[in-house]
Amino acid sequence: MLSRWTILFTLAVLLVCTGCIKQIDVETRNQKPVLVIEGSITTDTVPYTVRLSYSGPFTRGNVIPDEFLEKQANVAISDHLGNEVSLVHKGDGIYETTDPSYIGTVGRSYRVTVTLKNGKAYTSVPEKIAAAVPITNISTGFNFFTPSGINVYAGVDDAANQENYYQWLFYAWAPRKTNGISCGIGCIQYEYCFQKVTHNNLTILSDAAINGNKIRGQFIGVSPIYWFGRHYIDIGQLSTTREAFQFLQRLNEQQNRTGNILDPLPASIKGNVYNVADPNDFALGYFSAAGVTHKRAILIPFSITQFMLDQTAAVFIPRGPKICFEAFPDALIYPPEPSQQNPPPPGWENAEVIEVRW
Repeated sequence: MLSRWTILFTLAVLLVCTGCIKQIDVETRNQKPVLVIEGSITTDTVPYTVRLSYSGPFTRGNVIPDEFLEKQANVAISDHLGNEVSLVHKGDGIYETTDPSYIGTVGRSYRVTVTLKNGKAYTSVPEKIAAAVPITNISTGFNFFTPSGINVYAGVDDAANQENYYQWLFYAWAPRKTNGISCGIGCIQYEYCFQKVTHNNLTILSDAAINGNKIRGQFIGVSPIYWFGRHYIDIGQLSTTREAFQFLQRLNEQQNRTGNILDPLPASIKGNVYNVADPNDFALGYFSAAGVTHKRAILIPFSITQFMLDQTAAVFIPRGPKICFEAFPDALIYPPEPSQQNPPPPGWENAEVIEVRW
């Protein structure tokens, strides 16, 4: 048993140590919000978007608070020949083109112009659209994560005697399953659907070290396996400018940077958008112009067993009666019977069919 003097001595030491703790107020950066302009134009026949926001102390990853969104600007995209198209605010600081005939053209240079409600104007350094390099082939692999998935790789024959800077985009329509809903005795409907899954990681490559050689096994993305069925994939391959590639490279390095608390705070990466009245006043973000080519494929996975799905995908099937395309975001909606149930996504009628085996 501890003596009374031992207990008193221990209490005294604790009081001394507690009194030595000094509260330190860490000074945080409180910079003035800076305009962020993100957008692009390509040779794709799709609406082009520009997003306007302001830098700030965001508390959630990809969610920008409403007060940091710019909703009252005039936004336009123009080429070096004077052809211009205006963009319309669609919500959440996103401005979109509405003229389907305005399409990016190889060999032309494009810029964006943003005029704020206070009259302050920003524009980007013009970027010239380069012809897209075609995708030579698609290959696949398999992983046993939860959920398991089909790894997708691209092959490219890099053109010699020219600089090429690549960026890849990827999405897939993956089969999903729910318990469906009852449509009568022994009848279940809406238990299957396709969900659009987008690969959001930045995938870029310069041909500086491989100019004129074949690029094989370039990882593009993963189509997750939640249930039996075909996967419909789309690979977009962009030919970007050197400046756009360097911006994305710096951005990627900053996002993947690891270190300790003594490392310097990351600095804002300068893009190509600047104040018209003061060229030294840069906005954050980047407006790019690129040629793009797509390659689509239908993947048919073999060797999938119910046991494998029970181990890696069962947890992704929601409990209780659920309509499949209401249970999962970005799912393909289809009408009730007698229309075709769970139809494939449109646009893959002439796509290459690839059998995936492991």
